[in-house]
Amino acid sequence: MRKAAQNVALLAAGGALLWITLAGHEYLNYVRPGFRIPLIATGAVLCALGVLGIATSWRHTDAETSDGTAPGHDHSHGPRAAWLLLLPPLVIAAIAPAALGSFTASRAINQTPPPTGHNLAALSTSGPARISLTEFTARAFQAKAGHDTLTGHRVTLTGFARPAGPDRWQLIRLRMTCCAADAVPMTIVIKNAPQPRPGTWVQVTGTWSPAWAHINRIALPQLIATDQQRITEPADPYE
Repeated sequence: MRKAAQNVALLAAGGALLWITLAGHEYLNYVRPGFRIPLIATGAVLCALGVLGIATSWRHTDAETSDGTAPGHDHSHGPRAAWLLLLPPLVIAAIAPAALGSFTASRAINQTPPPTGHNLAALSTSGPARISLTEFTARAFQAKAGHDTLTGHRVTLTGFARPAGPDRWQLIRLRMTCCAADAVPMTIVIKNAPQPRPGTWVQVTGTWSPAWAHINRIALPQLIATDQQRITEPADPYE
């Protein structure tokens, strides 16, 4: 790659990072919210390097012209891998990848949900508690082990739907530790509620059922629904 093209690639890559972090929330499809500031800083540095490189090339061209010498062709080359810098802006401009969803969850649906290593505090008694599927699953495991913080409490959970039989369906949300590559599905079973279309985002309110559901030999916590509402996909689709 010639240096001029390398500078343009740096500018394009930096601009793409700034676009998905400052102009929108697309970066949440790929990384945790805490990475926003480092991404902005990286985008700014790449843009600065690209602009500095382009300005330096122009100054060299102007200097050669003022000396009365014809500007020569730049035969210097950067590393071939520098072409890879053009991939992120091209992908974002052409087809910005959406957040992982039902397809990813279906590929890892047999994964056992992890229990928590410490006891969680009691839930509030004033109205339904809005908690994540990760927290609900952790509390269900604790209740199974004798530390019950769910019985007698209504909770509100958010996720997308997946079929699981004629009288039940699954509510799923992907949990991300660092980036989309390590996302794992947190899954529970919903009973006593109409089954939405697969992939539909819903908010479900209900009570925990001590009886665990078994799907593909995996034990999953259950929620007996009392209310269900279809919603749009959250800005941050991960937990």
